[in-house]
Amino acid sequence: MFADERYSEIIAIIEAKGSVTAAELVQRFGVSAETIRRDLAFLEEQGTLKRVYGGAVRIPQNRNLGKLENRLCENNAQKRSLSETAAGYLRDGDCIALDSGSTANEFARVIKERFEKLTIVTYSLDIIELLRDKSGFELICPGGKYFAHERVFNGIFTEEALLCQHVSKSFVFPSSVSEKFGVTITLPEFFTLEKTLMKICDTLVILADSTKFETVSQYRLCGLDEIDLLVTDDSLADEVYRAYLRAGVNIV
Repeated sequence: MFADERYSEIIAIIEAKGSVTAAELVQRFGVSAETIRRDLAFLEEQGTLKRVYGGAVRIPQNRNLGKLENRLCENNAQKRSLSETAAGYLRDGDCIALDSGSTANEFARVIKERFEKLTIVTYSLDIIELLRDKSGFELICPGGKYFAHERVFNGIFTEEALLCQHVSKSFVFPSSVSEKFGVTITLPEFFTLEKTLMKICDTLVILADSTKFETVSQYRLCGLDEIDLLVTDDSLADEVYRAYLRAGVNIV
């Protein structure tokens, strides 16, 4: 097989799977590990992939945010999986803050099933509706201007009310996570809200399903070094997971 043919197949694999190991490519093409290293180096120079230890991953792509109604039906298994994992870091009696969005809604369902007593600060009307009938849950919703597109309260009144709170953990659900660019979001309306959640907590927990990794959105919320815990699902490529560990990220 000629080099150009390998390049095309490697690019196709990366686009389909998001990552590939060098060992997989050696076996697939029947060439040496050194040949694969040269192939990956060449493709990285062309801007078609990013090399990581042991293989390569898709380069970060700009991510657009769809309508909330559509997002509620996407990647539900992954959202449930990471929500179950994140809930393991809670205990009855905790006071927490919850961001909004489709993954936040799934996390709210999980904690409703698993806990009897929590204090929850949130600007999400969906989460208020999901948890309002749970005896033992104290809900605190800072008022403000209602942003109907995302079913949240936002603006200066919301932010000021949040600053009056202190929580043990803030759970934030961004649009994208990238080793290079950090945690990014799509909608500017959420920037100061999520920044405020970061200010009022002892522990910042970022929850992102595997499809959000190595993608980039317009607004940079924080660097990976500002995260206390990054939670994802078990569909994240091993190469990406190991790259984040090597970068010093506490990822589960």
